[in-house]
Amino acid sequence: MSEQTKPTNHDHIELDLDEVGQHEVGQHDDVLGDVEAEEQRKRRKDLRRAVVGGLAGIAMLATPIVLANTLVGNDDSADAEISSAAISALRDRSEANRTDAARAASLGSVMTTTTTAPPPPPTTTTTAPPTTTTTAPPETTTTEAPAPVDPAPDSGGSAPDPYSYATWDQLAQCESGGNWSINTGNGYYGGLQFSLGSWQGVGGTGLPSEASRETQITMGIRLYESGGWANWPACTRSLGWR
Repeated sequence: MSEQTKPTNHDHIELDLDEVGQHEVGQHDDVLGDVEAEEQRKRRKDLRRAVVGGLAGIAMLATPIVLANTLVGNDDSADAEISSAAISALRDRSEANRTDAARAASLGSVMTTTTTAPPPPPTTTTTAPPTTTTTAPPETTTTEAPAPVDPAPDSGGSAPDPYSYATWDQLAQCESGGNWSINTGNGYYGGLQFSLGSWQGVGGTGLPSEASRETQITMGIRLYESGGWANWPACTRSLGWR
């Protein structure tokens, strides 16, 4: 047997440990590589979100297509490249924003439109003419003065002789208290209380109260001759002449 040292079990164990260590180191390096790659992907994803968010904010003030082309042209990194789908979405969003702005402006114009009501019609004040009260003057009865009448002759007899002046004096005392010129306004006149119709019916003129005693007695005789003592019903009854 040669003097070359034969590998022992111990040497095999150390060899295996070295291989295991190298394998673990390799796996560790792979894990680190995966972690770094994941972090890079996150950073790229965050970068895309930042770029898209910035574009969305700027799109409210500028044309989105120009901004998108400008940003894409200035981005040298492949990770910051914006897809055509994102540009289309920005275009749609911008169009929607313009539509919303137009609607808001239209609504604002409607809300700020002030309608002025027509002025009220002028108020017409009509002043009623003053009321004139005319008081009619009291009616006055104008009669002619009694025409002179030839007095009837006095028979000189006693009551109830209708041709005796004493009979008519007694009747006048009952009818008017013997006042031949009385006119109380009750429609009857003189000592024998003639109504105007009865007086005129027997030919009297003027008012009986304005005629003389003799004229009234003469008219009394005429009235008696047309109707008797019933023309003075109350007094001739109380005097017992009927």
